[in-house]
Parts: sequence; structure tokens; C-alpha cells
Amino acid sequence: MENTVMKKTPFVRLLIAAMLGVGTSIAPLVLLSFGLSTFIVINIVGPEKATTAFATASGVTGIMIVLFGLFSGVIADKTRVKIGRRRFWIIAGSIGGALSMFALSNSSSIPMFIISLCLVNFFYGMVSLSCYATVPEQIEQEKFGRVSGLLGAAGPAFVMTGQVLMGVFADSTLQEKMITMIIVQLIGGGLAALLIKDNYVAVAAKSEKKSFGLSGFYPSFKKHPSYTWALLTKLFIYFTNAGMNMLTLFYIARFHLGEAEIFKIMGLMAPTIMMMVGAGILGGFLSDKIKKQKPFVFGAALLTGICLIVFAFAPSVTWVIVGNFIFNFGFGMYNAVDNALVNRILPSKENAAKDISIMNTTTNLASTLVNFAAPALIALGVSLFGGDGYTFFFLVLAAFSVLSAVFVLPIPEMGSEKEANNAPISEQAV
Repeated sequence: MENTVMKKTPFVRLLIAAMLGVGTSIAPLVLLSFGLSTFIVINIVGPEKATTAFATASGVTGIMIVLFGLFSGVIADKTRVKIGRRRFWIIAGSIGGALSMFALSNSSSIPMFIISLCLVNFFYGMVSLSCYATVPEQIEQEKFGRVSGLLGAAGPAFVMTGQVLMGVFADSTLQEKMITMIIVQLIGGGLAALLIKDNYVAVAAKSEKKSFGLSGFYPSFKKHPSYTWALLTKLFIYFTNAGMNMLTLFYIARFHLGEAEIFKIMGLMAPTIMMMVGAGILGGFLSDKIKKQKPFVFGAALLTGICLIVFAFAPSVTWVIVGNFIFNFGFGMYNAVDNALVNRILPSKENAAKDISIMNTTTNLASTLVNFAAPALIALGVSLFGGDGYTFFFLVLAAFSVLSAVFVLPIPEMGSEKEANNAPISEQAV
């Protein structure tokens, strides 16, 4: 086995770098989904054909994002360059993302739009993935919770900043808005790369290579069962979160609300973003302090399930608004502490980006599956119980919340004897 060399970045410096990299790479993707992509499609095909064209492009892009998520981590882990693989992809991803954003803003056909959007997601995804991978590589596990909470806050903070910038540049052209995002991300990505110390050039031991199933791609359940349990609990909680995309149609079906009333409700629920961020930071710090993660993840998953049951039987919009606030609190706490748990149980530091990227595909996979299944579940609900069908839909989602909580139970807790016996091979060999 070759010795691995790692000059660790000072904690605060690494945290700032990771937040800059994650925040500035996630924000453009979210802002594109908020309407910028739609206007690009309208410019290409016109308003009459925009709905069909955008739906087709979004479907193709969604499938490609799942595929990118599966293999981008392998690419990142196998990169061997003198400046360090994480720093390389933060820089290369920022530059590649900038060029792809420029191509996207100047797309003259739907195929060019799809290709450019896929490349934007790939390159900016590599930036955020590289930043996330520095956490298990360079930070002590006793700090995983607080780091996950703060990294979880970076995305929403930069998205809100981006929304403010879009408002400031409201009268600017679409290309000028895109260029503004490009410049901000290049600055953020460049600073992140400068701040991170990264000369990690490792060669995996033969024994470690044997510990992976599926030709070295997916960690063997026999060797690393906690990884699969963690993936399942994350997948199930994201099923429930994806179901929140149906709330607008739920308002129309159950409460017969119009467009103006629905937008007013959305305005009332805007603070839930800050509640989600605050819950994540709080949960991260508390889990580090008491050195327990499973109670937070288990409890938060059950809390989201209770909220979904409230949605299922809600007699008025007020119940939904209150439930939404509590749901976002639970989901924010779950997300932060569960990410810390995932960092702790990763099978190998050498393959950290690959294993994290597989975990991250649960978000897009869950969203795709729920979007396909929702109409059938709602129709089945109408057939079985009558009404609007959403009672059955939300109860199914609540069941997934419960399953998410249940699958946390087999995972060893922080500092347990079982965790020590199942520590990543790369750590046992040190």
C-alpha cells in the first residue's frame, strides 16, 4: 500500500472554502429552475410551444443528471493531478460551468439548450461534489454535524442573494443576468480553490478494492452494510420531500384556490426556507455536542411523517401552512444530521466523492419517481376512498417517512464498538 499524503486545511478556512464552493455552484442551478431556463426556451420556440418543449427538455435533463450523479464521483476520485483532485475539479468545474452557462444563454435550438443545460449541471455539480468530499477527507468526525448544517445553509443563502441580484438586474437582458451569475461563481470557485490545501494523491490498497461489489462501483453490503441503510433512509425521505411539489395542485383540488390566493400562500411560507436552514444548523451543532446522530435523524423523519398525515386530512389551508413550517423544520434537521452520518460511515476516504455522488442521486431519483407515480397514486386514492385523492397520496408519503426512520436503526451510533469494528479500511490501515 502506498502512503497517502494530506496537508489538512485549517478548519475555519476549509469551512469558508466549502461554503463558497457549494453556495456559488448550487445557486445558478436553482435560479435557472426558477424561470431563467423557461425564458430561454420561450426565446427559442416561442410562448405557444414553450410548455411542451420545456417539459421534454426537463425530462431528458433529469435523466442525464441522475447518470452524471452516478459517475461524476468516480471521475473526481480517479483524477490525479499535482494541484489535487478536489482543487482541480473546483477550478475546472467553475470554468466549464461558465462556458456552459454562456452557451446556454445563447442557445438557438432545443438540442443545444439540452446539451448546454446538462453540461451546466455536470460542471457545477463537480464543484459542489468536490467541496462536499473535502469534509470526510479533512475534518474530524466530531465536527461533521456542525459542518453539514453550515454547508446546508450555504445553498439557500446564495440562492436568496442571487434572487436579490436578479431583482437588481431586472431590466437587464437574459444574457447579462447569466453573465452576472457566471462572474459570481467564478469568484467563489476561485477563492474556494485557493483556500483549500489539497495534495491528496492516494492509491487504494488491494484489500480495499476487494471490499467493493458491482465491479468496484457500489460498496459491498456485506462489508459496509451501513452505507446501504443510509442510502435507503435518504431515498425514502426524499420521496416525501418530492411530494411537496404537488402542493399547488393540492390547493386547487381540495380548497379550490385561484392563482392569486396560491401565490399569497407561497409568500406566507417563504420563511420556511430560513426555518429549514436554522433547524439544520441547530441539529448539526447539537448532534456534535451530545455525540449522537441517530435520535435526530429518526425523530426528524417521524416528524415529517406526522406533518404528511396532517396534510392528508387537512380541513383548511391553515393546517397545511402550519404543517409546512413543521415539515421544513424536520426536513432541515434531518438533512444536516443525516449528511453528517453519511460522512461518518463512508466506506473509504479514497472513494469519498464516488460514494457521496451515489448518495446524492437519491434526490433526483426520488423526484423523478414521485413525479411519475403521483398521478396514479392520486387516481387510486379517488377510486378507493373518493374525494380529491390526496389523502391516500400523502399517507403513502407518510409511510415512506416512517420507513426512512426505521432504516436508520441498523446504522451504528457515533463512537460505538460496532462502528469501530466496521471503520473504513483506509482508516484501519493507518
